[in-house]
Amino acid sequence: MVAGNLVEDVSSADSEFVKVHKFPKETNGNGAAHHARAPSSDAGLGSSSEDEYCTDSGRNLGSVGNDLRRTNDANFKPKVQDQAALIDLQRKKAKNKTPDIEAIEQESIQRILHSLSQSLKSQAREEGPKISLKDKAVLDKLPACSIKGPTDSELKFTQVVYNPLPASLYEDALKYEGNLSSIVSSGALATLSGAKTGRSPKDKRIVWEEESCQDIWWGDMNDRDSPSPNIAMDDKSFALNRETAIDYLKSLDHVYVVDGFAGWDKEHRLRVRIICAKPYHALFISNMLVRPDKEELAQFSDELPGVDFTIINAGSFPCNRFTGYMTSDTSIDISFKKKEMVILGTMYAGEMKKGIFTIMNYLMPKKGVLSLHSGCNRGKDGNVTLFFGLSGTGKTTLSTESGRALIGDDEHCWDDKGVFNIEGGCYAKCIGLSQEREPEIFSAIRFGSVLENVVFDSETRVVDYDDNSITENTRGCYPINYIDNAAIPCLGSHPTNIILLCCDAFGVLPPVSRLTVSQALYYFISGYTAKVAGTEMGVTEPTATFSACFGSAFLVWHPLKYAALLAQKMTKHSTNAWLINTGWTGGSFGQGKRIKLKHTRAIVDAIHSGELLEAEYDTLPEFGLHVPTKCTKVPEKILFPKKTWQDKTAYDDKANFLAELFNENFKQIGSPESEEMVALMKEIKQAGPVLHK
Repeated sequence: MVAGNLVEDVSSADSEFVKVHKFPKETNGNGAAHHARAPSSDAGLGSSSEDEYCTDSGRNLGSVGNDLRRTNDANFKPKVQDQAALIDLQRKKAKNKTPDIEAIEQESIQRILHSLSQSLKSQAREEGPKISLKDKAVLDKLPACSIKGPTDSELKFTQVVYNPLPASLYEDALKYEGNLSSIVSSGALATLSGAKTGRSPKDKRIVWEEESCQDIWWGDMNDRDSPSPNIAMDDKSFALNRETAIDYLKSLDHVYVVDGFAGWDKEHRLRVRIICAKPYHALFISNMLVRPDKEELAQFSDELPGVDFTIINAGSFPCNRFTGYMTSDTSIDISFKKKEMVILGTMYAGEMKKGIFTIMNYLMPKKGVLSLHSGCNRGKDGNVTLFFGLSGTGKTTLSTESGRALIGDDEHCWDDKGVFNIEGGCYAKCIGLSQEREPEIFSAIRFGSVLENVVFDSETRVVDYDDNSITENTRGCYPINYIDNAAIPCLGSHPTNIILLCCDAFGVLPPVSRLTVSQALYYFISGYTAKVAGTEMGVTEPTATFSACFGSAFLVWHPLKYAALLAQKMTKHSTNAWLINTGWTGGSFGQGKRIKLKHTRAIVDAIHSGELLEAEYDTLPEFGLHVPTKCTKVPEKILFPKKTWQDKTAYDDKANFLAELFNENFKQIGSPESEEMVALMKEIKQAGPVLHK
């Protein structure tokens, strides 16, 4: 007897439960009545009390194999006859599916299909490809479609998985990319990004367009050390790359489309559409965008307002190196006129995230809104702190603190009402992650999260966060509501404090110093930290890194544009500014020691409590920094770094060396032609370090 013969729908029309039939009573050879026992292989279909399988006297009859063969099932009229139907019963109709496909009217379906088709349209054609949503409920409603052309592409429907939920994306990842995707012990989806385990900033291109070319801080493609990341390309080359990406995506059995918002503020948010080939990319970007409700989602398919920007991610397919302005098989191209971004030749998911940030970095300042590469949290009294810092400085760790509500860990905007997070999730660096050091982040990595390029045990599936065999840049992506103390919605008032973080591997800068507005702008534009041996191939000693506004790879305007907006807002709202060094003390890397995290946390606590506003200060002569003489729970000796060096002359030499690096970096940035900006740059330069020879 097959399993299906044991199961039927409960008679109640509203019930979706399944009941298990008892076998009919038979008479054994001695005339005693009993129930036949169900085979053990079918036991999982339901449970019954043991007396169902015993005589009236309670005696167990043992083997019933012969009885099963004699069972009369002529009276059974099951509705479920096979395994597929049984699975349909198990998977009940989705109650909260987004969008609720079953409830969509024919007109709405056609509007969604048309919108998706336009997003996948070749620029050489008047109409987009034929689209079908990969959902049986929708396919059943679609009218017959006539074939208008003779080409193979016109004979093929492009199936779209639209705004899928995490569970289905897990299934697709394991089904279609089982060699690249696994479920680890925490429940997260672990994936590999292929050859590229980080961003490719040298392969970013922006189309030279009349409407925007005067706004953009342009770099030089032939100068690999150009401070600006914005390399120009022409519209023809963009069109070729776009066509390559679209043709690749249309050749696949199905693609994923995710619609969501960039930004929590309803006045300034962008409606962003992501088209991608990989289920893990769809899960990643679903986590990172602000998720719309059903009513908001409908706006994406309307002619107005429609989609503000579309990202076409064909990263599994390389660009053509013979296309103009290409220097590798990777290209990340943005057209502000066409409101599109194309990704080729890299599967690293962070390109989508930072592409959106680059777009916001152009569009927001045009509206007088300051876009910032920063973390942000809020105290119980409502005071807001912004944390700036490059990778490895502690930005994510310090902004994700149990005693303060997390507004966001990486990208924010500051408008006339206050601050808002651009993202709906977090993309945390995972190397060295532990429950003890970063409990909030550790606990957030669970079902629905994506782990990128981590190493895990092949049997237990437990992740080894200390293993950097694949890359130092292991990452975890999760929705921000996975952080227990996240501030939802991710909005805050005007910042009370701004903290600029650096990891000074030279051991020169103090653990904390209070900044004037001009000093804050100087260190904001400098965006300083240092790489140390072991973090990158070829790095054998401390190497200074400068990234304008703590995110030069994502800037579009000249850094002074962002600095001027920051100065206006700091002055207007009386915002305090601080420089915190999370790097070395007592000597450079290899001689001194890393400043303890507990001391850095104590400094941040003293800023939030107001203790450091009332402290006494001395001046660090080489850099003109104002350093507190005391801070609760921080050894006084380490507040002034020179005191921790045994060789004071060596400290002076290293301080001069670092000061010179700051000054040289500022020369490379240059300044716009505007007289106002030139005057601002001069004022900011005067707030920098002074060489002592």
